[in-house]
Amino acid sequence: MQNGLSKLKTDTWAIIGAFSGWSAVILTVMLALHSATNARISEQSARIDEQGARLGARIDEQGARLGARIDEQGARLDARIDEQDARIDMLHDTMRNEHALILDSLARIAQRVSYIEGHLGIGRTADTEPSNSP
Repeated sequence: MQNGLSKLKTDTWAIIGAFSGWSAVILTVMLALHSATNARISEQSARIDEQGARLGARIDEQGARLGARIDEQGARLDARIDEQDARIDMLHDTMRNEHALILDSLARIAQRVSYIEGHLGIGRTADTEPSNSP
């Protein structure tokens, strides 16, 4: 059996050679373009990573500043709440003291009324209402 390739004409070999040559050229161009594209992609990726790192640093800085402001405002609010609590406690004490003074005054008034009633000879039997404590 004879090899079929040796029977091909010179024109056919020229066409095959030209096709192979162009294929090699096109393949080389495609590989070069692919390599250049990968290099650009790597460069862009490195730039994006750098920008991402800078943006991350700015976000961290802003977060730290915001956290500090929130902490400061929280401390001021805590101080105001403590002041309000102290003021409320003082008002409660004042109200308690005033209540005690009012009760003391009422007791003195009741004692005087009782003294006057006793001095005038008016007994408690004259009251039509029972003397229940309020």
